[in-house]
Amino acid sequence: MLLDKVIKLSKPLRDVLDLALFKMVKGSNNWELLEQFKNKPILIVGNGPSLNKTPLEHFEGHVSLGMNKINMFFDKTSWRPDIIVCVNGAVIRQNKDFFNSTDIPVVLPPRALYLGIRKRKNILILNFLKDETYSKEIKKSLANGVTVTYPCLQIAGYLNPTEVAIVGVDHNFKFQGESKEYQKMEKDDENHFSKDYFKGKVWGTPDLPGSERQFLMARHYFDGQQIPIHDFTVGGKLQIFEKKTIPES
Repeated sequence: MLLDKVIKLSKPLRDVLDLALFKMVKGSNNWELLEQFKNKPILIVGNGPSLNKTPLEHFEGHVSLGMNKINMFFDKTSWRPDIIVCVNGAVIRQNKDFFNSTDIPVVLPPRALYLGIRKRKNILILNFLKDETYSKEIKKSLANGVTVTYPCLQIAGYLNPTEVAIVGVDHNFKFQGESKEYQKMEKDDENHFSKDYFKGKVWGTPDLPGSERQFLMARHYFDGQQIPIHDFTVGGKLQIFEKKTIPES
């Protein structure tokens, strides 16, 4: 696919530009946006179809990290995330109107600034690197990862949580072609909580083995810190974190 080739060929130049932009704006980051959420239980909310079956009210009292186009879920619930994380350039472009209007703290890479995002006080621009090593020193840098869930896990570690719960990370995708390529989704989206999530739009096909490798690094970090981390995803296929079932109310 031509688009996939263009994106991959332009990445070295974009990486240089991202670092320059980060150095320019890092001093304007309002870290209190995250500091206020330290030492509390964390809920990481993925965008899989299982989210439609997840009683988020069970996790009241958790600081919640949503991701990407989680705002498309807002018409189904009164729940709102405390923080939103988005790394992928295509998703940033698709969701820029929301990111430019929301008051929710949003964590983005420097490229967001040339993809149409205005630097406002609730926007944190972080230094995302290709190196996949788990980082708690996110003020300096953090790993981009092959899934936005991995940066969420690093941000969770920075917040020194009392525990971490994961929902909506189904780890189960239907697609044609190769993994790790950009393609246009022509049909209904079966991989996310809304059929319109990527319908008619460009998306990056998943790298499940890469995700598992990075999730394992995150698990080792939390285990080493003696921070409990459990996967409550309804019917999820991921086997890295200890599974738990959400109690029926």
